[in-house]
Amino acid sequence: MRGRFSITSSGAALASGGVVCYAGGVLLGYPTLVHLAVGALAILVAGALTMAVRPMVTLSRRVTPDRVTVGEQALGQLLVRNVSRWPAPGFAAVDVVGGEPVTLQIGVLVGFGQRAVRYPIPAQRRGRLLLGPLTVERSDPLRLFVWRQRQTADGVLWVHPRVHPLRPLPVGVVLDYEGRTTQHARPGTVTFSSLREYVPGDDPRQIHWRSTARTGTLIVREHVDTTEPTTTVVLDTRTRALDAESFEHAVEFAASLVRAVEETGRPVALHVVGEHAGDALAAGATGSLDRLAMAERLSGMDSVLLIETVDRIPPGGALAVVTGSIPPGELAKLAAQRNRYSPVVVAMVDPQSDAGVQRRPGMALLTASTAAEAATAWHRMVNGDAG
Repeated sequence: MRGRFSITSSGAALASGGVVCYAGGVLLGYPTLVHLAVGALAILVAGALTMAVRPMVTLSRRVTPDRVTVGEQALGQLLVRNVSRWPAPGFAAVDVVGGEPVTLQIGVLVGFGQRAVRYPIPAQRRGRLLLGPLTVERSDPLRLFVWRQRQTADGVLWVHPRVHPLRPLPVGVVLDYEGRTTQHARPGTVTFSSLREYVPGDDPRQIHWRSTARTGTLIVREHVDTTEPTTTVVLDTRTRALDAESFEHAVEFAASLVRAVEETGRPVALHVVGEHAGDALAAGATGSLDRLAMAERLSGMDSVLLIETVDRIPPGGALAVVTGSIPPGELAKLAAQRNRYSPVVVAMVDPQSDAGVQRRPGMALLTASTAAEAATAWHRMVNGDAG
């Protein structure tokens, strides 16, 4: 890929000053100004000559790990390769991390040599942190001219929200014992789900002989456990419910709920209000924490969108809604979900509310101003200390 050679603002200022000095010296008859102009020209020519030799190198980036938690640090490594038989002059490798340039000075590199350069990548904010592009940059000692060559496309560092240790919510309702399964059902031994080819380790007692005789291939029955209910976590993203600071705490608490259930091996389903599944897949999200890293507050959404989101979710198991300050009418509609879920828990992250747990008809209501306070209230509720 070809690079781009350009004059910097300092070089342009020096060139302009030289022109002004030369014009002033000729028109006004001041030889000193002409000498200054000649000196400026000589400096510009010397700077341009130092740029005649350019590095013929390639850069590649590796980031480990590619997923971190807010406050942690990833390690970036640049592998610099000289693709020429001649030594490459010193240059700068510039990476862009979250929109901020990171400049790494690379010394002279022998012909066909390579060098690894490591640098920290701080993760101070939750999100999908864009990396790159990588750029090779070389300038003269006075930085009058600069040559840049773009090397790579963007990379991504996933910065997950903090997770607070929680006990999983007791789940008490199972709506279907007769074979209807969902994407969250785990393999088990309760009810028939489908037929598939035999693989080593399968129980021979599960071989379906009729299908085996018809296909000529060993076929086994696959069963799933539909008696294990799903814990559903819903994150509200409406600006009318959560301000920017409270939203970050709400995301942390939602992540804590999801992780607590995942660590038990039980099924959990995350729903983010206003999220389009295709956007998450296109961005490379592979799990709930990736989706929560991408979660953003959405303005201009219908006030009933939270209730509509909950209504569209298949019933059964437990429901935990993480929201902010919402009107009593919405709380009443969430409490009515007790006919579809058990238990129903609503966590309100609101700096104006006192931290605590309340029992209301059909649900438990947690109020807190931070994710840490919400975790404390959650433990009180699970331990049966709520009033």
